[in-house]
Amino acid sequence: MAELLLEVGCEELPAAFVARALSDLSGQLVNALNASQLLGPDHKVVTYGTPRRLIVSISGLLDRQEDTEKDVRGPALKGAFNAEGEPTPALLGFCRGQGVDVSTIRKDDQYVWITKQIPGQSATAILEALLPKTIRELQFQKSMRWGSTRMRFARPIRWLLAVLDGVVVPFDIEGVVSGNESRGHRFYAPAAFAVTSAAELIARLRENFVEPDPAVRKAAILQQIESKCSGVAEISEDLLDENVHLTEWPTVIEGEFPASFLDLPEPVLVTAMAKHERMFPVRDASGKITNRFLFVRNSGEDDTVRAGSAWVLNARFNDAKFFYQEDQKSTLADFLAKTTGIVFQEKLGTVLSRSERLANVARFVAEATGASEEEAELAELAGRYAKADLSTGLVSELSSLQGIVGAEYARAEGMPEAVVTALRHQYAPTKNVSPETDLGHRTGLRLAMADQLDKLAGFLGLGLEPTGSSDPFGLRRCATVLIESAWAWPGALPAYDQLFDFALDQYREQATPLDTAGAHTALWDVFEGRYSALMPEVRHDILDAAALSEHRWELTIPQAVKFRVAVMTILAGRTALVQTATRPLNLVASSRKKGLEYGFDDPLRQIVATDLDSEPGLALLEVLKAQEDDLFRFARERDVNCTVGAVEALVAPINAFLDGTMVLVEDAAVRYARLTLLHAASLQLLAAGDFTKLVIEG
Repeated sequence: MAELLLEVGCEELPAAFVARALSDLSGQLVNALNASQLLGPDHKVVTYGTPRRLIVSISGLLDRQEDTEKDVRGPALKGAFNAEGEPTPALLGFCRGQGVDVSTIRKDDQYVWITKQIPGQSATAILEALLPKTIRELQFQKSMRWGSTRMRFARPIRWLLAVLDGVVVPFDIEGVVSGNESRGHRFYAPAAFAVTSAAELIARLRENFVEPDPAVRKAAILQQIESKCSGVAEISEDLLDENVHLTEWPTVIEGEFPASFLDLPEPVLVTAMAKHERMFPVRDASGKITNRFLFVRNSGEDDTVRAGSAWVLNARFNDAKFFYQEDQKSTLADFLAKTTGIVFQEKLGTVLSRSERLANVARFVAEATGASEEEAELAELAGRYAKADLSTGLVSELSSLQGIVGAEYARAEGMPEAVVTALRHQYAPTKNVSPETDLGHRTGLRLAMADQLDKLAGFLGLGLEPTGSSDPFGLRRCATVLIESAWAWPGALPAYDQLFDFALDQYREQATPLDTAGAHTALWDVFEGRYSALMPEVRHDILDAAALSEHRWELTIPQAVKFRVAVMTILAGRTALVQTATRPLNLVASSRKKGLEYGFDDPLRQIVATDLDSEPGLALLEVLKAQEDDLFRFARERDVNCTVGAVEALVAPINAFLDGTMVLVEDAAVRYARLTLLHAASLQLLAAGDFTKLVIEG
């Protein structure tokens, strides 16, 4: 068994790209090797990554493919032999082209055939083509051209290390030729060095001030923070991961800034340090922010980097202090009025007109979700001032403070704390929320729903829906926020489709023409695509079954979709049950296409029992009537286990009816009653999901 070692060395990748690129590279490489039949049964994949390198090691590769045989069809019999039974030029040419003797051919009723021996290729020969193709196919959020062709990559590739059991796999990408050399740290040990294995590469990298394992770098940063911090470091997982993927040899230092800047609102200090300068804020034992910070350097000397970091942070705080002091001369109402000069979208008006819509939609969402008048007023107030801080100087300087600045200014003006909380969390409404007990979080989720509904209504109404990988207005994220907000909500929610109608109405009241029918269709499309992204672990057929694609508006009830996913996940593996459940669904669908009549609305009340003329039909009717209210209540309450039990109770009577009764009989009254009975059974089954979408295993 052989070991493949691949290292793609490049200019520094953005921190957010490293983990995804490493996962994609290893995954695509394994898939390609598997398709090439080179992966041994006990192969092992190990990955390492830094800003300057993506490393994949795969041990347990076969040295070459196994030889195979392939049946190849030749000319038709009538063209393969002449009247005397001699091979024709066509047959001789075919055999010559395939490299076989004419005596080896076989015949069937129509054609001649040969069995061709296909020798397996060596692993090196396959990898020469496979490795550059895999690297070229990597996709990034943003990429650039740097070579002479049209190839795009996140950053220019500077070296390629590719060896199979120590022997170079030759190829080149944009003039960069593969070899057996790697590089150390850009500043501490930039010289190239040769290696023959993954173990040697990792050891030599560490000798040359590169820690290739992100997990080890993460542990090192945490250990150094603990040992060097004079207080309590504020460590977010996102900021920690960013520093891990910004460095190859991380060293933590502590610095300080003038205490006078502590007069700025705490969120401004924390955001400027963490978001803009990638520093960890430091608090004292009581939790109060201090004038200290922690910074992770990748090179340089401690004192020099400490002084430079403090200088950059001081400049950032100086600007923030100036804009903050200027902002104090105005009120939130003043800032809201100024948003008349900020365009939301050319055809959708200004941010001020949007604020009017948000106030109305937020109130409507609150009322639709069972809010009291007090809570509805809070939602309306939050909607009205949600975007007021876009005209503040502080947000113009630090755009990541959107919402946070509005919340700080709202608190200073004495607005209700629920509104303050809603404004602060409007851009991350489902993070660490407790809407059952926290009025502010409830208000924040309602504001977030209104925000996304307004945006979706406007852009989809203009026909600007996402296409392919293009989503310039972030509409998929809007749907994601709506879905996650519904999942975070403690009680039942109406279909977003209904709330979406109200959002569209707000544009009409502002005389903005929109394609409402097209907007609804586009909304369903966007929602449908988000479930697979948010539930990647769920089988596609189960998602299809849970989505009820024939009733597409139900895609906008995320709680129901998630509930049906849970039910169908339990039932999908029960082959006999799934086969039974598909029978009435398919029969009703087929009859509907044929134009056959049955009782569509409230079917159980439209069945004349005597018209069924079937003892099993009467038994099924009794079961359906007995559990109808309970089953639909279980579905409304998202009770997975009780719904599963109710579906199971239908299996035996459905089988008994369909096995012993002809449904599509000549007698119209009998056929109507029996089809209506099956439609009633179908409706109860659809409360769990569309069983016809499930793929029966085995």
